[in-house]
Amino acid sequence: MVESPARQTAVLETDPEPADQAEDRGTLEVRNKALQRIVELAALRLPGTVAQSSKLGRITGMALPKADITAEGRAVRVKLDVAMIWPGNVTRIATAARDTVREEAFRLSGIEVRSVDVTVHAVDPTAADDTGRRVE
Repeated sequence: MVESPARQTAVLETDPEPADQAEDRGTLEVRNKALQRIVELAALRLPGTVAQSSKLGRITGMALPKADITAEGRAVRVKLDVAMIWPGNVTRIATAARDTVREEAFRLSGIEVRSVDVTVHAVDPTAADDTGRRVE
C-alpha cells in the first residue's frame, strides 16, 4: 500500500472587525517565479512581440520571452529577452517592454522594479510560435 504525502492546508483566521491601519493588515509575498511569469506575459502582450522557441530552446530554457529576476530587498531588477518579428522597430519594442514591465509588475504585485534591461531578438516570421492570439 502506497501512502500519499499529507497535504498542508492554510487556515485563515479572521477578525470580526476589519483592520483599519495598513500595518495591521499583513503582507503580500510574491515569489520570483510568479513575478517572472507576470513579466513574461506582459512582454508577450506587447504589439510586435512574439513567442519563440525551438526544441533545443525549450530544453535549455531559452524560449522567448524570458525574464530573469534579481531581488534587492523590496525591489527587483529584471533582465528581459523578447522576440520580435523582423522587420520591426527595435527601439519601440525595447522602450515599450521596459515601461510595460515596470507598470504591470507593480500593478499586479506591488513590487518596485528598479531597472529593466531589455534585449530584443529579431526573428523571421516563420520562426515565431503561434501564440494563439487572434484579432476578433
